[in-house]
Amino acid sequence: MLAPALVVLASLGLLLSSCGNDGLTLARQACGYVTTSIRLYTDAEHEPNPAKAAALRTRATVALETALPLAAQANSADGQWNPLMTTLQEVGRNSEANLITALRRQCAQAAMTNEQPPAPNHIPGQPTPSTLPGQG
Repeated sequence: MLAPALVVLASLGLLLSSCGNDGLTLARQACGYVTTSIRLYTDAEHEPNPAKAAALRTRATVALETALPLAAQANSADGQWNPLMTTLQEVGRNSEANLITALRRQCAQAAMTNEQPPAPNHIPGQPTPSTLPGQG
């Protein structure tokens, strides 16, 4: 009877670990689509053929629309990604030209951020050595 219980616990552990998409990982995934979109939009701006330029702009918009759910999940996991999600929500209401600067800045933040896991045996809300006065 103990063996089935261990199998259930092991399965539950695997299931929970697969749900470990943290905000940073999701934001970086969203920013991959943002980068693609900016490249496509820039290509469209330099494309002399109007039909090709329109097709590139459409692909750029689709890439931003694909990034939005990932940014929303990143925001749910970690509120620091709210600006990225909010900017992506403006797609369709504003030209991408008006969003590029903010998107670049927000994705640069995702690229530079280096999340570190909490210290072992750390109890949330309790001081850590780096937060104690005179430490860290």
